[in-house]
Amino acid sequence: MQLTALKTGEKAMLSHDILDNFSEGFCRWTPDWRLLKANAAFFRLTGLKAESPFSEIPDADKRSFTFYELGSAVARQTENLDSVDNFELRLARETGGHCWLNINARRVPDANGQTSYYEAYIRDTTDLKLREAELSHRTFYDHLTGLANRDLFVDRIQMALQTSKRRKEIRYAVLSFDLRHFKTINQHYGRSFGNMLLRHTAATIRSCCREADTVARTASDEFGVLLQGLEDGAQIVKIIKRVHAKLNASFSAWEQNINSVTVDVGVIFPITDYNKPESVLRDADIAVERAKGTRNQLRCKFFSRRRLEEARKHLSLSAVLQEKRNVEDFYLDYQPIVRPLDGEVHSFETLVRWKHGDAIVPPSVFIPIAEETGFIDRLGDFVIEESCRQMHCWQEKYDANVRLHVNISPHQLVIPTFPEKVLAMLYRTGVDASRLLFEVTESAFLRDFERVLYNINAVRKHGIQFCLDDFGTGYSSLSYLRHLPIECLKIDRSFVNDLERDEKSRILLRHILSIGTDMGYSIVVEGVERQTQINLLGDLSRLLIQGYYFYRPLSAVSAAALLELRKEQ
Repeated sequence: MQLTALKTGEKAMLSHDILDNFSEGFCRWTPDWRLLKANAAFFRLTGLKAESPFSEIPDADKRSFTFYELGSAVARQTENLDSVDNFELRLARETGGHCWLNINARRVPDANGQTSYYEAYIRDTTDLKLREAELSHRTFYDHLTGLANRDLFVDRIQMALQTSKRRKEIRYAVLSFDLRHFKTINQHYGRSFGNMLLRHTAATIRSCCREADTVARTASDEFGVLLQGLEDGAQIVKIIKRVHAKLNASFSAWEQNINSVTVDVGVIFPITDYNKPESVLRDADIAVERAKGTRNQLRCKFFSRRRLEEARKHLSLSAVLQEKRNVEDFYLDYQPIVRPLDGEVHSFETLVRWKHGDAIVPPSVFIPIAEETGFIDRLGDFVIEESCRQMHCWQEKYDANVRLHVNISPHQLVIPTFPEKVLAMLYRTGVDASRLLFEVTESAFLRDFERVLYNINAVRKHGIQFCLDDFGTGYSSLSYLRHLPIECLKIDRSFVNDLERDEKSRILLRHILSIGTDMGYSIVVEGVERQTQINLLGDLSRLLIQGYYFYRPLSAVSAAALLELRKEQ
């Protein structure tokens, strides 16, 4: 049957049937809110009821809030344009909740140009929006903690950088929180326990920030915070203090009593000087690494450009040592250790130096890098053998009755062949082993105690003695000390620095010196620079002193001249 052959009533009936079976809603209404036509899908959407789908409903706006909101939105959209396509609208449902609508609408004018009626086709996109929201949440949020993930955090920082360029008065800060010892926690208690701890930490940080701030999980055990609208750094410090206070509160979980959770914090404030979010996060990570070495209660470091240059230099030197195969740029200096009562040189400490190009790189910089890269083994062998050779030379030429302190890295002490290598060096250089004293730190015993103990005792059998360096810091304890195979203690310079102004330092040092000498150790106090410090050390007859007050580090030539002068006397 052709449509053109139908009568007018039949055409209308067929048109109504087609519209009524549409999944899309259709409606037509006048500016005074008379609903002229609507299909079943529209009635389901708005909650309106009618005797038949296409019957006129006066005052439809008063019967359905959803219809009123929809009609008002269409009127606004078509005020200047007669028709609009695919505009989206979020509405409250009559039955509760919300829905998303995609609307194509038009305004039909009368002969005078006034609105005769509005007409709209409406598609319910709520399910699509929910799926998009779920996908977006999976894409931009961390599934474990519910926080923003790194991608979203980077996007928020980018927006903040753009805003800060336009509006200088709005100041932003980026904080990076690193959960300390998380890998160890996972190994000891399991991944499920670790996940619980991450959720606890995330919730704590979130609770200490404002709604406008962005909190994100940026790595497995790292969290980032973007703070906005700051006046100064004091506000940042307050937030960090709140985080520490809450994390330090004990809580019970998984039948475990957790006393505290420790985080290190790096801060970038303000972020105005940056152009890329990646640069902000890079510098925040550098600040976190610096915070790990600090002793302040906040365990926090604010980033500075100077720190960036240090980090770049560190990477550059690391690359050099990673590829380095020889020690030709390294040499030894020798700092005298004296008897304070007569000023006589008792011994020397060998200090390794590195001339890299035209610059002298400080040991505090290159030693940690050498340990990271594994170059420390080759460098350590050079230091021992060169020290042995120099000591033998002094014995032969000056009949020097002095000893030589040689620093040994913890990395060297865990090598199974360490004793054999040392004995081979003694044989090659012909040095008297009793003139050597190897300095080790307490950290050496924490790596592989049994192996280190075996290697030290194997070397001591041939006459080399051992000194515990930096005593008084780290894990020092008397019960631990009595089990170590050592003959000498070197007191860390931090105890000497505050002697004149801190009575507690004087009391503590006095007791350390007394206990050390009573246990039969020889005692070296390092870092002495002033006469006032010497006056406060007590009984000097039982001590040896190392520091700038007597001598700075000397070259091999200058040390030899000192021994020559001593021989002539």
